[in-house]
Amino acid sequence: MQSYFNCHSHTVYSNIRLIDSINQPEELIDKAIELGLSGIAITDHECLSAHVRAEKYMKTIQEKYPDFVLALGNEIYLTDTRECGQKYYHFILIAKDAIGHRALRELSSQAWMSSYTDRIIERVPTLKEELTNIVNKFPGHLIATSACIGGELSQNILLYQAARRINDKENALFYYQKIHNFLTFCTDLFKDDFYLECAPGTSDDQILVNQVLLKISEIYNIKLVVGTDAHYLTKDDRAVHKGYLNSKEGDREVDAFYEFTYLMDYSEVSELLNHSFHDEQVVKTILTNTLEIEKKISKYSLFHKQDIPSVEVKDYPKSAWWGSNNDYADDMNQFPTLKKLFVSDDIQDRYWINQCWDKLNEIGHGWNQYLENGDSRYLEELEEEARVKSIISQKLETNMFRYPNTL
Repeated sequence: MQSYFNCHSHTVYSNIRLIDSINQPEELIDKAIELGLSGIAITDHECLSAHVRAEKYMKTIQEKYPDFVLALGNEIYLTDTRECGQKYYHFILIAKDAIGHRALRELSSQAWMSSYTDRIIERVPTLKEELTNIVNKFPGHLIATSACIGGELSQNILLYQAARRINDKENALFYYQKIHNFLTFCTDLFKDDFYLECAPGTSDDQILVNQVLLKISEIYNIKLVVGTDAHYLTKDDRAVHKGYLNSKEGDREVDAFYEFTYLMDYSEVSELLNHSFHDEQVVKTILTNTLEIEKKISKYSLFHKQDIPSVEVKDYPKSAWWGSNNDYADDMNQFPTLKKLFVSDDIQDRYWINQCWDKLNEIGHGWNQYLENGDSRYLEELEEEARVKSIISQKLETNMFRYPNTL
């Protein structure tokens, strides 16, 4: 059975800023398997929220479908600036591994922290400079594609061809240079992990873009892949999806852009791509190229044991200051957990106990006062707190003393 990897799909989590998709993550995965796809990438619009839910579901079906590949990605809005009134170009990023996913999280966090409102909508673009910094920080861990017809490359292809049709040489040269600059930026940054993305469709614009993408692929030696940009599951769901998009004030035209944005099997994708290329070998190569992306995806998990971030703290020396034969030894035996913390190998343990110990002495309820008047209640409370933190640390396989230290 012929198969391909779908590098571009959406779930209901793409609706975080505007209504966009009706796919539940579990149903998207099920339908992809049913159609014989070798794998699928979830690439919601500047949102990673479906990833944990999708992985959790994959764990329940992994034994039955061990070869199916779930890739986690993000369809970002890639721009040069954060100026209002501009176009917010689509761009696909897919994590190869856990490090790649960390890169996605850092990029997404940066985009949301820098968000602003433009034309009534919250905008969350990623600047090319920011993308460059993160990719250089985590080199070789992200895959990128030029995205759908809403991407910078496809939009400039349409403008370039429009200028050529009216013999506008000045603008044709302008958009040609923008295309070249964009391709240079992507290939310099991602090397062989950058792919051109075409889409199945029969509109004049999509066919034109697909045909130019093929020429660019040959000239620049960049592999061409296909993504269906699935916003709904099947052709039969198109009316439901259109109704959903138009469910708020005003109409949102969907016939042109969303007509073919659903999951397709190998045969249907091939048939639709033939409208653009009229060459079965070209179509086969495009579909085969998608499997190269799939092979770059390592198995990793977002799930891990709870971990508490740590900050740099003062390094108190390990010190059994009470000694073993002096008068304090018997007294300190009442506080076995505190004793262990003073000589712990973990700097966070030692910081916590020394800070607490010194503060109790400072406010008149510590060791010195205990020696003077025998009142040990505050030290007993500190012992109990340390004991409980130690037990929780063991249960969670982390260090709970980091928590107050970090705060």
